[in-house]
Amino acid sequence: MDGMTLFYLLLAGLIALTTAMGLNIVPQSEEWVITRLGARHKTLKAGVGFIVPFIDKVHSKVSIADQVMNTVSLDVVSADNVVFRVELLVVYRVQKPEESIFRVNSIGDLVLGLVRSLVRAEIGKVELDAIQRDRESLNQAIRAALGQAGEDYGVLISRAEITDVQLQESTQKAMAEVLEAERERRATITRAEGNKRAIELEAEAKLYEETKRAEALLVVAEAQGRATSIIGDAIKQHGVEAAKFQVAQGQINAIEQLADSSNSKLVFLPGDTADGLTRAAALAFATNADKS
Repeated sequence: MDGMTLFYLLLAGLIALTTAMGLNIVPQSEEWVITRLGARHKTLKAGVGFIVPFIDKVHSKVSIADQVMNTVSLDVVSADNVVFRVELLVVYRVQKPEESIFRVNSIGDLVLGLVRSLVRAEIGKVELDAIQRDRESLNQAIRAALGQAGEDYGVLISRAEITDVQLQESTQKAMAEVLEAERERRATITRAEGNKRAIELEAEAKLYEETKRAEALLVVAEAQGRATSIIGDAIKQHGVEAAKFQVAQGQINAIEQLADSSNSKLVFLPGDTADGLTRAAALAFATNADKS
């Protein structure tokens, strides 16, 4: 083997070794940050990647899978100055590995610091009742604030939810008293509305009764008016005899009432009553004769 052949063999071996050293296989859930001579160069995605040996270097292997932080617990103060403890579930992932590596020492500590700061700020804007009643709206506000803050460091905070609210014993007692007072207030209002409705119904019933009574009186008055008118017409036609007939009819009605009374034993007729009855009968006969 001459010297030229040996040179080519060594060259081929060097090329093969260099290729093997520069060939990298990146797992699916990772991205590798590559530096060239100490400076940021590129990021290798999942699959096969190539770097220049001795010049390029794998600086960091960054996981791009979702990271879960389920032990975040902190004390907060609501807008109505109530101190309580909340527990949170935070899920994040690295979107830009080069930003998360070169701009911050620990991405986990960064996310934890952002969560503590922004959660306290968002909870401080609302009252405790609103947190208990509409927790989803607060979770959305927290996610929006964390998402905007994480963009500067190449981190996507996909979920940030309050999983538990732990109140102090004194706060729980005060809330129970408030709820009891609220229930009593509603019960008082309900009773007052019921009494008001009962009074309204009673007044409506009385008004209806008086209206019907007035209508009855009006009907009686109209009937009496017609009777008086008829009597007047009869007096005009028959003169004194018609008047005597009316008086006799009144006497007959009075005698009937007296006779029907349970306390009466004897009925005395006035001396002119019989005469009046006779005249009344005669007048009635004359009236009927005129009509026929």
